[in-house]
Amino acid sequence: MEIGIGLPMWLKGTTPAFLLDWAQRAEAGPFSSLGTLDRVAYHNFEPLTMFAAVAATTKRIRLTTSVLLATTRNAGILAKQAATVDAISGGRLTLGLGIGGREDDFKAAPEPFRGRGQRLKNSWT
Repeated sequence: MEIGIGLPMWLKGTTPAFLLDWAQRAEAGPFSSLGTLDRVAYHNFEPLTMFAAVAATTKRIRLTTSVLLATTRNAGILAKQAATVDAISGGRLTLGLGIGGREDDFKAAPEPFRGRGQRLKNSWT
C-alpha cells in the first residue's frame, strides 16, 4: 500500500521554508506522495509554483494535485506549467484536474463560473 500526505499550504502563517522542510521530511519517511488542494480566493500558495520548489528539493516523493481548478486558468499556460513541474521533478507529477465548485474562486481569477464543465472538456480534448 502507498500512503500520501497533504502539503499544508493553506495553514495561516505557513512559510515556504516550512513547506520545503515538510516535503523533505515526508520524503524521508514512509510517504509516497504529497498532495495539494487549489483555491484562488483563499490564503494558500499556488500549487504548481510550490511544487516546482518542492521538486527542486526532493528526489523520490510524487507530487499530486487533488484537484487543480483547471477552469480558473488558461489551458495552454496550465499545460506548460504542469509540463515544466513534471520535467523539474523527473516525471513525478500527477495532475488531478477539476472544474471547481466555489464561485468566489472564479470571481478572483476572474473567469466565468457558468460553463466551466464545458470549458474543461473543450480545453483537454
